[in-house]
Amino acid sequence: MAEQVRFEPPGHDKAGWWGDPTSSIDWCERNYQHSEYIAEFFNTISNIAMVLSGTYGMYQAVKYGFELRFIVLGAGVAVVGIGSAAFHATLQYWAQMWDEVPMVWTMLIWLYIHFMMERKGSWTVALLLTLYGLLWAGIHTWGAFTVGFQVHFGLLVVWGIWLMHKATSTYCALPLLPYTAEEPAGVHPAWHSLRRVARCYVIYITAAFVLWIIDQQMCPTLHSLPAGLPNPQLHAVWHVLAGFNTHFGLQFVMALRQSVRDEALPATSWRFKNILAFCVPTPRELIGGLRRKLRSNARKD
Repeated sequence: MAEQVRFEPPGHDKAGWWGDPTSSIDWCERNYQHSEYIAEFFNTISNIAMVLSGTYGMYQAVKYGFELRFIVLGAGVAVVGIGSAAFHATLQYWAQMWDEVPMVWTMLIWLYIHFMMERKGSWTVALLLTLYGLLWAGIHTWGAFTVGFQVHFGLLVVWGIWLMHKATSTYCALPLLPYTAEEPAGVHPAWHSLRRVARCYVIYITAAFVLWIIDQQMCPTLHSLPAGLPNPQLHAVWHVLAGFNTHFGLQFVMALRQSVRDEALPATSWRFKNILAFCVPTPRELIGGLRRKLRSNARKD
């Protein structure tokens, strides 16, 4: 394993129950400052956002009768949150793998859902992605390639955003990006709402990434802010934003899949003063509505 990458300046850590860190990364939070059992306190508790996001996504997938892959996606997000909490609480190598390996596996599930948006599934594609995920996990666990993991995960995220852009352009007839003052005429508000869900996904992951970079590159500065201000714990904020990001991602793919399956407009509901969106069941009277509209238009032609 390569030498540990340490962002936190040495000399301020306390001894803790888990012993010396064995992870390949030590983040920008002083160790064991709030509890002898938790190495990075704020980086640990902030993972509740992803645990809640994934757990609620699982609940929705089961309640609304989605395919197994959606349940697995929600479970993957929750496992990432639990693994990340274990990693930051212990700074041990085994816990780091429970964070980073599920991150890649969950992205592979996310890609599979996009590939299968109009299909019930494909054992061949699922098997290929599974074999790739296992091969990557074995290589990464053996070598802990920190930069390689980060680049690999980043490429999977960018691929996922491109697939989301392709989906909004195809189904919503609306581009995901860039933002423009003029919008295509005649697009139903339901498609605009779904595109807004996708944009929130991109906004949150972009903001999270920016804070993630700042936390690493400016760690000494963040610990010596003027007027005695405390370190803002940007890595913990990254976890919270990732929780929002995964929530919007789960809602997007479920709402789109439901629209395709029910041949209806996407059903989303914005709640908490339009801060969060949720996939909701297609009203019974609207199921098959897109198919009926196509038949009606065909008769007119």
